[in-house]
Amino acid sequence: MPINNAVAETLRELRQKKGVSQEKFADAIDSHQVYISEIENGKKIPSLTTLYKAAHYFDLSLSEFTALIEKKI
Repeated sequence: MPINNAVAETLRELRQKKGVSQEKFADAIDSHQVYISEIENGKKIPSLTTLYKAAHYFDLSLSEFTALIEKKI
């Protein structure tokens, strides 16, 4: 699986499991809903800063978060 799709699926699964909208998630990590949508649709690859903020939002370390992504690649 391409990395952009692995990131997209992982982020979407974690966000939906937590039961939050793209908008609420984006606000929580100081981002924009459109950017989150583009990531979740595999159109954009998030920056390291965004990955870090997302990981901590989901109570994961960055290495735990990237390990979830790597499992899908």
